[in-house]
Amino acid sequence: MEKNNPKVLFVTEKWCDADPAKGLTNNYHNLFKTFSTVLPDAKFSIIHLDEYSAVKKKHIDGFLPILVDRLEPDVVVFSLLGKSHLNPTESSYEHIKSKGCKTVFMWPDMFEGWGIPQIEEFNDAGFADLHVCWGSERNLSQEYDNLIWLWAPQDETMYYPVEDSEKTINVSFLGSPRYAERQRYLTHLLTSGTEVNIGGGQREEGLPAIKYAELMRSSRINLNFPEGPEGNDQCKGRVWEILATKSLLLERANEATKSFLVPGEHYVEFKDENDLIDKINYYLDNPEERSYIAQNGYNIYKEKYNARVFWNTIMEKLG
Repeated sequence: MEKNNPKVLFVTEKWCDADPAKGLTNNYHNLFKTFSTVLPDAKFSIIHLDEYSAVKKKHIDGFLPILVDRLEPDVVVFSLLGKSHLNPTESSYEHIKSKGCKTVFMWPDMFEGWGIPQIEEFNDAGFADLHVCWGSERNLSQEYDNLIWLWAPQDETMYYPVEDSEKTINVSFLGSPRYAERQRYLTHLLTSGTEVNIGGGQREEGLPAIKYAELMRSSRINLNFPEGPEGNDQCKGRVWEILATKSLLLERANEATKSFLVPGEHYVEFKDENDLIDKINYYLDNPEERSYIAQNGYNIYKEKYNARVFWNTIMEKLG
């Protein structure tokens, strides 16, 4: 495999939750767009698990080995659909490995109910060359040589800074409000009279990715709540979206984000509901401090946590 010109096949969903009504998966900007930007000479193809099933009325196992034979990829990148029956099964993985393809599994979330059991299963079967974990949960009971902790790569044609004069929203939270932690904090803000722009996620409101990014760019402060699906803290993709737009990241204190960033230097932590209100008011009243921290966050994102570092790290790890 030539380092700068690999042939890559992406095996992912097309639609959020495999539901056309919810719009395209975020893999379109997180994976496909960033890969093509970082490695413009690479040849890559995409097969969608859900689209193939919807159109052909067949399981992907009947076509994936044929496609691999036809394309002869150097690397196959998987982003699986939870525990869906649409995912490839053992027969596809065995064929891919028999062809000498490197395999990469992307894990935006990883916890006991999903991610951890699959990583162990794929490793035991010899199906995985590399696991890429995005959330920095670091909740494994053992270490794996083929697992790396990275982050959600961002498309900088969507997530980029604008002038302060173009930031017309004081405070935003953009994302699904269905998690208990988010509901608790957002309810407290609203009942206390603190103005916050809440933009529901793709699942609840069908908020298009382009509009989501526009609202984030237009916000002086963007909130993030790190609690994951099973109660463990994660470094959410929202962290990198916020930093890439050079707005101030205000986030509940947690260890996952601290594994990448320094609180008070790259972003601001809050410890509880009242502290959140105090921090919002302080940084709205002190725009120079707000801009200074936002600039530091943007700088470290551009230096260490951008899509180029993400993909180059993966390709180097694959050898």
